[in-house]
Amino acid sequence: MTTDWEISLATKDDCADILDMIIELAEYEKMEDQVAMTAEKLQRDLGAGKFSCAVSRQGGATIGYALFVYTFDLSLGRLMYLEDLYVRPQHRGRGAGSAMWDWLGRLGRKENCARLEFSVLNWNEQAISFYRKRGAQNLTESDGKSVLRFVL
Repeated sequence: MTTDWEISLATKDDCADILDMIIELAEYEKMEDQVAMTAEKLQRDLGAGKFSCAVSRQGGATIGYALFVYTFDLSLGRLMYLEDLYVRPQHRGRGAGSAMWDWLGRLGRKENCARLEFSVLNWNEQAISFYRKRGAQNLTESDGKSVLRFVL
């Protein structure tokens, strides 16, 4: 198993690579028509602290990202919400995704987060399997929660 990657917090210089991977993920999810993000918006919002992002690099090339924000729960306190964890297809199966997941867990514990929450498309069995192997619980099943959206 290859383990010669580096994981670190993203900087503004990483935003073009992150956008490329956001588009790759959107294409896989058949949602590319919904991507309105630009590298400039990512740079602005990352610089303003509106989100955080970890990037994984191998041999100088960016091979994955994990974009997240901190939220708050009235019962538990600080939470981490993972928007995306993505590893480029040619780098999957070598432990990069697991390393990023572990890195997020360590950061969440360091930041006193009670939980790491995220959503996953119900047809994405590969992602569901990845998360369940790491102990994730499906809140739709266990808590009967529904996720709703209101467009501003």
